Amino acid sequence: MKRTEQTPRLSGRLRAITSMVSPGMRVCDVGCDHAHVPIALLKEGRIPSALAMDVIPGPLIKAGENLALYEEEDRVVLRLSDGLDAYGPGEADCLIVTGMGGRIISDILMRQPEKSRDFKEMVLSPQADQWLVRCSLRDLGYGIDREALILEDGKYYPVIHAVRGSRVRPCWPEGLSEEDALEAEDRFGPVLLREKDSLLKVFLEWQLSINERILSSIEAAGEGERRRERHDAISHTVRMIRIGLLAFKEGKKP
Repeated sequence: MKRTEQTPRLSGRLRAITSMVSPGMRVCDVGCDHAHVPIALLKEGRIPSALAMDVIPGPLIKAGENLALYEEEDRVVLRLSDGLDAYGPGEADCLIVTGMGGRIISDILMRQPEKSRDFKEMVLSPQADQWLVRCSLRDLGYGIDREALILEDGKYYPVIHAVRGSRVRPCWPEGLSEEDALEAEDRFGPVLLREKDSLLKVFLEWQLSINERILSSIEAAGEGERRRERHDAISHTVRMIRIGLLAFKEGKKP
């Protein structure tokens, strides 16, 4: 196999993920796929070593081929693992989990909380149900201090950086309940809301338009238990989106 010293070409989402890893951290990449993220971090000189784990043997075989191609076999340990099952405390400083739904990521974090709390920082990018990931981080004692929202191939991807203890919150208007504020932060991202992220605003306005049209269609369809349940669910979503948009009306960015 021909070897190369070049850095793997990463998508915008993967570049956002690598940019959030603090320099000098030993990385544990769960669901590493083909190991492009740890290889890129090593080539950039950002990290000294990595543990790359996946639950499926096939991606690990490809990851091994890529490590040989980029001459990084000595600095990356490959391991077959379901979540953090094969992780030993003290082996890494930064946990990376990407390319999965929020329910799976939340399960990985909460199934063995003592292992999850072993990391100094986490970089997570759920493809759906991101609110579950943010709730899990809070339950584990981690606070979100950095976030990015990436639009790639027509889909919005959050990238979340969390550390133990730290917590950033947006500026909410007086009168908003703590329950509503926390739900909005979990749904849309406390840092994205605090920084008045322009792409998040576009996303919220788009989602508001879609859900308001759905609500109108349900109301026009008449009565029915299932329709009422769906109406209530969509009404709540519309309400939360409107609360999220309040963060963009409260003066300037902090």
